[in-house]
Amino acid sequence: MRTSEEIYHRVRWDPRFDPSRFVLGVGQRGAAPKRVPLPVFVPGGEIPWHRVLFVEADGELVWDRVTGLDRVDTCDAGRAREPRRLRAPFFTARTPHVWDPVAGWRPGSGEAAAGTTAVRVLTWNTLWDRYDSGHIDTARRRPLLVAALEEADADVIALQEVEPALLSMLLSAPWARARYTLGTDPEGEDVDDGGLLLLSRLPVREAAWHVLGPHKAVSAIVVDTADGPLTVAVTHLTSDHADDGQVRRREELAQIAEGLAGVGGDLILAGDFNDGTDAPASVLGFRDAWTEAYGPDQTPTFDPHANPLAALASLSGRAARLDRILLRGRPRVVSAALRGDTPTPEGLYISDHYGVEAVLDLSQVAEVLDARPSTRTAVAWVPPREMWPPIQDVRRKHDPQFYRWPPHVNLLFGFVPESDFESAAPLLAAAAAEIEPFAVRLEGVRTFRHRNDVTVWLDPAAGTGEWIRLRQALERRFPRCKGRAGGFTPHLTLGRAKDRQGFPVRLDGMTAQVGDLVVLSRRADEPMRPRAVITLGSGEVRWLDETAERSSETGAPVQAAETLQREAQAAGQVARRLAEALRPGIVHIVGSRRMGCELPAADLDLVAALPGEADMTEIEALVRAALPDAGRLRQVIGARVPGLRLCVADLDVDLTVVATGPIPPSQALVRRAELGQAAAIAMSAVSDADTIRAAVGAEHARFARLARQVKAWARARGLDSAPFGGLPGLAWTVLAARTARESGDLPADRLLGHFFSTWAAWNWRDPVTLTPAAVSADPAPMTVMTPSDPMRNCARQVSAGGVDLITQELYRAWELTETARFRELPAPPPLHRRHAAWAVLTVRSDRAEEFEAVLGRVRGRILELLGALERAGVPDAHAWPRPFETGASSARYAIGLGSTPLEAAQLAEITGRWGRGLSEITIERAECGAVPSLT
Repeated sequence: MRTSEEIYHRVRWDPRFDPSRFVLGVGQRGAAPKRVPLPVFVPGGEIPWHRVLFVEADGELVWDRVTGLDRVDTCDAGRAREPRRLRAPFFTARTPHVWDPVAGWRPGSGEAAAGTTAVRVLTWNTLWDRYDSGHIDTARRRPLLVAALEEADADVIALQEVEPALLSMLLSAPWARARYTLGTDPEGEDVDDGGLLLLSRLPVREAAWHVLGPHKAVSAIVVDTADGPLTVAVTHLTSDHADDGQVRRREELAQIAEGLAGVGGDLILAGDFNDGTDAPASVLGFRDAWTEAYGPDQTPTFDPHANPLAALASLSGRAARLDRILLRGRPRVVSAALRGDTPTPEGLYISDHYGVEAVLDLSQVAEVLDARPSTRTAVAWVPPREMWPPIQDVRRKHDPQFYRWPPHVNLLFGFVPESDFESAAPLLAAAAAEIEPFAVRLEGVRTFRHRNDVTVWLDPAAGTGEWIRLRQALERRFPRCKGRAGGFTPHLTLGRAKDRQGFPVRLDGMTAQVGDLVVLSRRADEPMRPRAVITLGSGEVRWLDETAERSSETGAPVQAAETLQREAQAAGQVARRLAEALRPGIVHIVGSRRMGCELPAADLDLVAALPGEADMTEIEALVRAALPDAGRLRQVIGARVPGLRLCVADLDVDLTVVATGPIPPSQALVRRAELGQAAAIAMSAVSDADTIRAAVGAEHARFARLARQVKAWARARGLDSAPFGGLPGLAWTVLAARTARESGDLPADRLLGHFFSTWAAWNWRDPVTLTPAAVSADPAPMTVMTPSDPMRNCARQVSAGGVDLITQELYRAWELTETARFRELPAPPPLHRRHAAWAVLTVRSDRAEEFEAVLGRVRGRILELLGALERAGVPDAHAWPRPFETGASSARYAIGLGSTPLEAAQLAEITGRWGRGLSEITIERAECGAVPSLT
């Protein structure tokens, strides 16, 4: 007989048991034993183990101290009907409660008919009475709320800021007693401590609770629908009324992301996130129901301008969409609406927040992905590396596909397009989880005969049973990926020959374990490369990041100090020679080199203030004379101010020319406002750099290191080019300067993580400024102000979709730094998983010497094209800022068209209008795998 402590922990942690179905009998002095639900029992608390007298499961005695009975492992009572979704250690089980006319609210069985395929979910922050109680009419509001909840007729109700008085009203409401199950014990402390309450009229099979921090939690239930189980969770994140509200929200979201990642199947997370941005959805990887229904609409759920209760509670006075219903998996939005956004005739609102309601359709079958197969993808077993040498020696001589494929045994070829890999991942995981790892013996060389030759292969099967089972598990989920008719024979191709006799190869037998499946894809003319690994038995999916040049633990490019110094000396020499040639003008070094935070091989940016008028022909001649070895020297045509571009050795140089007229060049910087807007902006490149250096002061070394790291990361992720919708180097530098200046005594090795955590959670409606300054009057999805006059938004080119992308990337980087995975930072993004098709832009010039000018004109219009695509319904378009193919007079760029790309005809119509006057370009639509890897 085991001890009561052993029984408790066995039931609590073993997924075969459902803790909510167990009760502990606790001895009381002078009274009958008290029955305590196992989930609420606190081990090591006030009740010692010796007072646990018996254990019941489903009302049946399964352990008894007096008689020595121990049937926990030998009977069916208390067994989980299915593996629990809300598992320990993240979740602590709770017991759902239903109303019984005789016994009152008691533990429910969860046994009832499942609901319909459409599920109505309502979330509402009810405004508790803890603050401003004399001004919020709680006694009048609560009956209105209870009536509104009844009228909503929701299948699941997720409430926040519930207090005991409101809970009592709900528990007494006839409609709640008749139709709803509570997600916790109403006599417990959950509601009073966290203010969260879930009510469901769908059968509740399990319930659980997780504490995020003081008075903050996640409450969750799993309900049965007509289309299978659905997890619904509710939370309420910390508000800005707390001094460290933003930091605590980040920590709470990180906890939630980690916990929900372990919950399988369809999931809904509702509640008050106290964040008006898309950050919660981005960090969790969920979809926003309101966004799916209404696109970019930002109708507020907390509106101090319209709702006096919100005005009383608001610190900033800003309206925001704080309350959300976030989705993962199958649920698709049928409709969405607000509740409580209209006051009574007396002007009273039910709460300071409006309720959010969504009707969701779960009828889509998630067990099958009916996607068209692609010959560019496969699911295969790849032998361990130590087995490769003898196999590869044979393949190198005989296999025409040696350079295209690793040694492999295909399970599915072709597989779904790479853009569907993320949809396929849970199905691959489910298939892999059905099959435990198995041993194979690679032995025996066999052939498939064709008309004119044979395929020679190595037999990987000591019996084909497990291979066949694995193949069938995959075929069920990917019915269009079965390949040719004629059955499945597991084989590892060694090569081709005219006949078996012409292939005199013998290989010694080898034993291996099939423990993983590899998902492969081929992009353009590249070889098949692994993109993900799925573990048999557990179904764990591990995405493989693209390789990237990196050799420091911070992800920053490693460059010896002497190399950077040598580059700086070369740049300084070029600047001095130009300064001598352009006297009495003054040549300023600007940009990252002036700030001391340049990346290796950075351009040299210069601004020349020249007296009088600027004769560019004469200036070009002076530059040629000063730098006779300069190559690719050309005038910049069409810019707001004239300039030259050239290359000296390996150094690219951009020279901007500002004609100062009667103003002496030495005074041009301080009197730049007199030169006109364009010239003033050009000259402000000098003062911008100086202002940033002054702002960081003694923190310059920390700032420079951080700025290099951030800009290297932004470049790797394709976020660093303003003409392509990204943030320019100046904007990233301003963000780095703010971080370095405001980080206090934070150690230098934690500064990068602090940068990502700060800006991932930033509300981009709030302008970012380095110095006290007037904010741009022009509203924009993102605002990062330049640090000196004339002040302007250097992020004005970033669209709403661009903000979402940058936020998503910042969150990813934050997670990597939090888990010390710095080496993954500079990996290119998974563009082929994000984009199902591309617009391939080809730029050509008949004359090589004119190509740079042609390319400049086209680059200057990319933002216009991205805007046209966004208006056509492609908010997630991403123009990769570097060409994937270049020549002396041509370049090809890829513009990702998102997960639901335009068809060829619609794309042609948009690009045709955009490309008028650009005879040097062509744009073609290409499928996902037709474009090579982008770096």
